[in-house]
Amino acid sequence: MFSLPTSGSLRSFDYRAVDLRSIAEPVAVLSPVALVVGWQEVVMTLVSVLFVLDSWRARDFSWARRGWFAALLALWAYELARTSVGNPTATGVLTALQWIHFPLYAAALSHWILSDEKSRNRLLLAAGGALAFWSLDCLLQFFSGRDLIGRPAWDNRLTSLSPKPGVGIQIAWLMAPPVLGFWQKGNVAFAIFLGVACSVAVLLSGDRMALLLMLGVPALIALFARRMRKPLLIALPVGAALFGAILYLSPTMYHRQIESTAQVIDHFGESHYGIIFKSAFEIARDHPIFGVGMRNFQAACLEPEYGPDEVGPEKLPRCPGHPHNAYLQWLVESGLVGLSLFVAFVALSLRELARWGPENRDNLIFYGLAASLALRFWPLTSQTSFLSSWSAGPLFLILGWSLAYCAPRREAGREPGARTGLSRPAAHVSHASSVGV
Repeated sequence: MFSLPTSGSLRSFDYRAVDLRSIAEPVAVLSPVALVVGWQEVVMTLVSVLFVLDSWRARDFSWARRGWFAALLALWAYELARTSVGNPTATGVLTALQWIHFPLYAAALSHWILSDEKSRNRLLLAAGGALAFWSLDCLLQFFSGRDLIGRPAWDNRLTSLSPKPGVGIQIAWLMAPPVLGFWQKGNVAFAIFLGVACSVAVLLSGDRMALLLMLGVPALIALFARRMRKPLLIALPVGAALFGAILYLSPTMYHRQIESTAQVIDHFGESHYGIIFKSAFEIARDHPIFGVGMRNFQAACLEPEYGPDEVGPEKLPRCPGHPHNAYLQWLVESGLVGLSLFVAFVALSLRELARWGPENRDNLIFYGLAASLALRFWPLTSQTSFLSSWSAGPLFLILGWSLAYCAPRREAGREPGARTGLSRPAAHVSHASSVGV
């Protein structure tokens, strides 16, 4: 029968004997699945807490000295102080306080979770499965009008399991590494299926920026990964024919993805996004150094001197919750100080990838990760809030996954399991040939 633990057994329990990584690793590798079902915030928080506890127990915070993390740590400390002292709203202070778990999650992936081949392979499988489900669910929603759980489309935009239309951009952010990974591992048929399904889902999602980003990834990969140029050249006319047929058969989607995109580009200043960007620059001009405080863009934007609340014949809101661009968001809410720290984070992250590029020259997964991250950091894009979990989850997943290929040599001189004395030995992996791909 079940019996409660005795006081003696409780006294003999040693928390230091708990292998925290064995708890965090299966949770972390299911991050792509968590994105599909909307649990990414739970995953990021749990992995971050366990990682900090493990680091504290091992007295090892060497990961905090990596440049990209130090820049985000400084940005977090500055923004917390800036918002708490300058514009202390409850929402702003709480947001400023809690977003540190984003970089902690990425550090946990790169330094702790993805230190061995098995964990990376499990993450690749989880990402492939999640993207396959997402894409097929989008196709079901497009053709039948409802997705797997009966959710209808959102004004000609696909949503999948989410109540809002963010699925297209999330697929575009995540699809390159698993497609290239399965191709590299010899699963060519599944790689082609996944690439086609994801591409069609992005096109049909109605997300214009997702389509542009998705088309940009193969261009970057062809530029740097010589072995992929021939397959991509073969795929180009096939993809063009498939997309052309879909757009021909769906005039609504053609208008959304082609005509309206061209109109926005031709008349960007008069477009909804152009008006939002203009308002953001005007606020930044009036608050150049320290900004208006976190989550205060909308409140500052609604001041009468910046214009009416609604604009255009459709009466769209001039002041949404964020300025739809990560760089503008940090400039407006944190000023030049915050923007400088964010740019430092971006530059240091990309520098680390460039530095370790030669070590991963045969690793297509690394190329897919690097291309996805570079386009995510491209400043001339319309983006959702940097602080939204559904947006931050894919960003820091890709960041941590890519940086996991940039650190192994620093760990080479350490004994297996030396960090906690409990975790499984971490394989020294930095080259594609060492991961069997």
